[in-house]
Amino acid sequence: MPGACVVLLRRGTFVARLYSLAVAPQARNSGLASALVTEALAHARRAGCALLRLESRADNAGAHRLFRRFGFVPSGRKIAYYEDGADAICFQKDLFDDKGQGAHPVLRSARHYGQTLDFTCGPCALLIAMSALDPATVMDQAAEIRLWREATTVFMAAGHGGCGPFGLACAALHRGFDVSVYAAAGSSLFMDSVREPHKKRVIQRVEDDFQAELLARGVPIFALPVSAEGVIEQLRLGHVPIVLISLWRLHREKSPHWVAIVGFDGAVFRVLDPMARSGESDGGMSVSLAEFKKIARYGRRRQTAAVIIASKKEVSPCPQNM
Repeated sequence: MPGACVVLLRRGTFVARLYSLAVAPQARNSGLASALVTEALAHARRAGCALLRLESRADNAGAHRLFRRFGFVPSGRKIAYYEDGADAICFQKDLFDDKGQGAHPVLRSARHYGQTLDFTCGPCALLIAMSALDPATVMDQAAEIRLWREATTVFMAAGHGGCGPFGLACAALHRGFDVSVYAAAGSSLFMDSVREPHKKRVIQRVEDDFQAELLARGVPIFALPVSAEGVIEQLRLGHVPIVLISLWRLHREKSPHWVAIVGFDGAVFRVLDPMARSGESDGGMSVSLAEFKKIARYGRRRQTAAVIIASKKEVSPCPQNM
């Protein structure tokens, strides 16, 4: 056998691993290694994975060149990983195809912005969405905090208040963007996380005020669950959905978290995550269609929420079924 590769798939995760890649000496420089990597990538995508990871000996410069040519990027180093004590360089490749059917041209230039505070994922996801549609949008800590002040629910289970879909929609509306809201749970989205009755009353009053403003200005509010199919349709229209997800499957944290969805290639969503710090990476991650359906819900009642941000220059009716 001139060459072989082994790809490991694990149930319950959207990450595949290129466990082994071997080419016989007589078959080297024949293009076989490239063909095997190509097939490994295709196999991982067919299996519904969004990320392919591997380890390579730190002294194997030829393999590193091969992987980099395919778009793999270094993601870490494992000390004394091999039996002879050699280190391993970890590589990974995002399997999102930015030329795919769901990569709307308007969204391909979407920029990442990493949250600078623990409680501002919503404002940062909104900044990402607005900048994708209006490149003149300023993304800095001042803008981040200003949006949080406008959109906060005041209270959460602990610490500073988070931001719900109605407050974020109001903040986008104030800046001239067209918006619509999907919130099947209405204003009770974060209510379960707060025990004190007076805090619940404050959250309710704030949310009622946000909703009243949106309704007065004709913003569509749909008491419908968020679906992957609805998100895909919004992307096709060139809109940017910011979606509430649970961090449990990604980081084992029981917290709600806002992300911006900027593409779908037919199998994989492109997600810009405010939790990724600016400068460390492009802030992007790929999430398979199956995995998206699992993470796009929060809490014991599996509540869903999304705010659809549309261009300032267009008014497009949102489909009734998200």
